[in-house]
Amino acid sequence: MIKKIFLALSVVFIAALPGQAHEAAKEHIIDLKKEAAIGNMTNVTSLHKSIFMTGQPDEATLNSLKDLGFDVVLNIRAADELDFDEQAIVEGNGLAYYNIPLLKDGQIQDASVAAIHAVIKENKGKKILFHCSSGNRAASWLGAHLVRAMNYETEAAIAYSKQAGMTKEKMETILRSYISSLKE
Repeated sequence: MIKKIFLALSVVFIAALPGQAHEAAKEHIIDLKKEAAIGNMTNVTSLHKSIFMTGQPDEATLNSLKDLGFDVVLNIRAADELDFDEQAIVEGNGLAYYNIPLLKDGQIQDASVAAIHAVIKENKGKKILFHCSSGNRAASWLGAHLVRAMNYETEAAIAYSKQAGMTKEKMETILRSYISSLKE
């Protein structure tokens, strides 16, 4: 009888391990670190030391990125938000350039969340400057991605977004709205 109880408990324990291992793995997947300023960008957070989330770089900073080891610039602002030709500067310095606006009509676009992830995946192993105007949208993308693609719980995703640089309540509201739409 005791052997049967022990065996049953062992089966329950072993069955629980994959879920616990999956949860533990989630805790180690996200490697966020505050970084030193890069040119005019003072609020910089790296994800896995390869994706650097921040606000808008100025022209001088864009011109210095190649020398700083960057390979890619991923801009998630709308094209009409810029007052200079960022793409020409970036590509003129030999870096790849992507522009995928995250928001449309004040809402996170699911297709954009997926497209941004595809660009990051396509450029795995390369150093990416990932920016919006202040770093809030870049950080909110992280939360959106964590829920959408990695099944994170809302509050954990929000916490990572805040750690990555999401400081505006309005952006948090937009992110929460997006997350809620995924769960409908």
